[in-house]
Amino acid sequence: MNNFFISEQPSASKKKTLVAALLNKSLKTLRLGCYARPLPNPVVDMTTVEQRINYFHLLDAVIAHQVRGDVVELGCFTGQCALLFQRVVQLYQADKTLHLFDSFETQFTLKGSVEEELKRNFKEEGLPLPVLHKGYFQDTLPTQLPGQIAFVHIDCGFGGDAQQHKSVVQYCLEEVYPKMSVGAVCVLMDYHDRTAPGTGYDANPGVKMACDEFLATKPEQMVSLYGNHYSHGFFRKAGAPG
Repeated sequence: MNNFFISEQPSASKKKTLVAALLNKSLKTLRLGCYARPLPNPVVDMTTVEQRINYFHLLDAVIAHQVRGDVVELGCFTGQCALLFQRVVQLYQADKTLHLFDSFETQFTLKGSVEEELKRNFKEEGLPLPVLHKGYFQDTLPTQLPGQIAFVHIDCGFGGDAQQHKSVVQYCLEEVYPKMSVGAVCVLMDYHDRTAPGTGYDANPGVKMACDEFLATKPEQMVSLYGNHYSHGFFRKAGAPG
């Protein structure tokens, strides 16, 4: 199977990330243990290759085990992760729709608005545009989430106050959890467990605070994933198949 797309960036961004890509290639070639870290592009390279590999295998498993429901991402920015999700769905011709939730208000983009760049990225990659849910989570999640969710990626990091971020992540979990099918996977960007080996830096501590508190009374447990200089983790919805 050709999994080249896991590490490939959208064609529109290739020239703009050439310098960063060359630096990353050099670092990988000269890597000494775990000390040489690839340099993330602050605009385009919002995830590492290691994270994209994790996303691929987690979504692949959900599809292989025929977990019911659609694919959801909360916080999509210009669609770097969403492109991978859509490609996996298309690869297996899975009967799943990709839903993206975002305010699309951020102006931190390479060219044009966030929404315009996302649409352009999908067009240039020859992928069907996902269902876009534009607005704040409190306005869209209660009524616009699909009835069943097989895979959800929560990436609503904005830095700043950890308690405020915690409340946002908790709200997202409260909304998606009841709709997750048995066996569904929830991946959380920036989940940082300091006790886990090889984790990246703690960019948004509110994520772990929210997850640990939310799952304290539930059967699921978070699993930390290696993501190089970024941190993330996931849990799988427990329960008897219905």
